[in-house]
Amino acid sequence: MSSLKVFPAGSDREAEKAQQAKRVGNAQTTERFDVPVIVDEHRCIKGCHICIDSCPVDCLSVNPATTKAHMQFDECWYCLACEVDCPTDAITVKIPFLVR
Repeated sequence: MSSLKVFPAGSDREAEKAQQAKRVGNAQTTERFDVPVIVDEHRCIKGCHICIDSCPVDCLSVNPATTKAHMQFDECWYCLACEVDCPTDAITVKIPFLVR
């Protein structure tokens, strides 16, 4: 049984995503320590690729070791397409304070 988080109607999704970003941190990165797109590998579905297809600048790709999504290039536009389209809420986009 998977542990997918489904947000009930009327819940505060943004507060939950902020808590998730604090828990996840930068756990999946091995080469860079401060990337704007964080992928929770425990929630990411192997072979899904929805986030990769929705990214307008192609900064996400499949990690060959895990066959899950990760941020390959740091050219994020902070459009949130990957975060919104992810069916398991495995992606968190950290928007810099000056961009908000």
